[in-house]
Amino acid sequence: MFRQISITLLAALLVLIHTLVAEPTLATPTCDSEKCILPDCLCMSTMPPMGLKPEEIPQMVFLTFDDAVADVMYPTYQKILHNRTNPNGCNIGMTFYVTHEGTNYRLVNELYNRGNEIASHTVTHKMDYDYWTNTSVEFWQREAGYQRYLLHTHSNIPLNKIQGFRAPFLQTGGDVTHGALRKLGMTFDSSYTTTQFMDPPIWPFTMDYGLTHECIMPPCSKDKHPGLWTVPMIEFRNGENGALCKMADTCFPPYLTRPHFANQTAKEVFDYFMFNFKRFNKTRAPFSINQHMYWFLLENQAILEGFLQFLDHLGSLDYVYIVPVSKGIEWLKNPKTLAEMQTKNVFSCDSTSDNMAPCLKPQVCYYTTSIPGGTRFMGSCNSCPAEYPWLLDHDDEFMMQSTSTKVETTLTTTQALPITMQTTPATGSATHLGYQLVISVLLVVQGFVLSFFQFFG
Repeated sequence: MFRQISITLLAALLVLIHTLVAEPTLATPTCDSEKCILPDCLCMSTMPPMGLKPEEIPQMVFLTFDDAVADVMYPTYQKILHNRTNPNGCNIGMTFYVTHEGTNYRLVNELYNRGNEIASHTVTHKMDYDYWTNTSVEFWQREAGYQRYLLHTHSNIPLNKIQGFRAPFLQTGGDVTHGALRKLGMTFDSSYTTTQFMDPPIWPFTMDYGLTHECIMPPCSKDKHPGLWTVPMIEFRNGENGALCKMADTCFPPYLTRPHFANQTAKEVFDYFMFNFKRFNKTRAPFSINQHMYWFLLENQAILEGFLQFLDHLGSLDYVYIVPVSKGIEWLKNPKTLAEMQTKNVFSCDSTSDNMAPCLKPQVCYYTTSIPGGTRFMGSCNSCPAEYPWLLDHDDEFMMQSTSTKVETTLTTTQALPITMQTTPATGSATHLGYQLVISVLLVVQGFVLSFFQFFG
């Protein structure tokens, strides 16, 4: 067991309990399709935009993962990405909603350089619903904005490439959350779920007319937020009469008692994903597979095997594109048929020179103390900060940064480092190599140790 897994399990269980007791709030706004026109505005709909027919457009698949990007997870990400391409020959791409604690930012950099999208999932991911509900615009600017800044600073990803957001436990603050995202210059949110618009599923839309489907987890957004896209999390279903779930990894009954999924076979997992895929494929609304990595890391390897078999099946379909959410939104702004995409394909391969983010000074930062408590390790592409980064309790100009296209090299701190942080020995020395090996191992072990006390304590 390890900390990232335990946090995710508890978080998903909290979402499930909260959803069961919450009363859905029906949305009242309606969208004027004559005034709401692409590429800037799109009304909520269960049918493709611009009157296109389902059979003539691509089936987009949004494969997303929440929470920390830890060393123990990376081999599985490699298995998912390895040798998988879209019909145009370009590599598939996923979207990662990344939170801070437990994240190795060097691995985030690698995922970005492989064509994946990196989005903000807040700094603290605090397991307290009241913490997230009674909030302000400034609160969300700090949580969403500072995590974006950390991704930029330690993974060398340009700020303007970090455009998406998902709230912890899918618990937004309503209008204050969306107001903060707009102030930060971010372009989409994927936090709202829907059960009323599952069959057929709704497409992503802009909030020019507010939230135009039911709100399951208040506080609900009531104001208009022009230009901000919302990518609904359409509930999964475990079979024709099975349970509903917001995340693909929480649909199986064993999850409610002990999350080992010991009885699931690869075929059952494959059939589960196929059942839900067919629901979306009828109208070709984007098929969002939202999940946490933890269920692929548990003892039942049949779960990963079944999922990989499903991805192999998608790879055999010449109309399916597994793309980051932001690329899907680009298609929505200017929809093209499959025939038109033969000459102008928004899903074309990214230019390496334009999109690569070099990690020239990889570091493993070690802290004997931290604000969240205890020892922490953190992989970074730049110099280690003097203290383990954590949420600021005051406003800072990072909140308003939204258009930077260039990384400002490394941190500029020149003061003597406190005893709470140890820096690496001189590069190239035997001591340095041994130190890096030990610290890298500890970076992996960190999650296991911290999680043992949280999960069993």
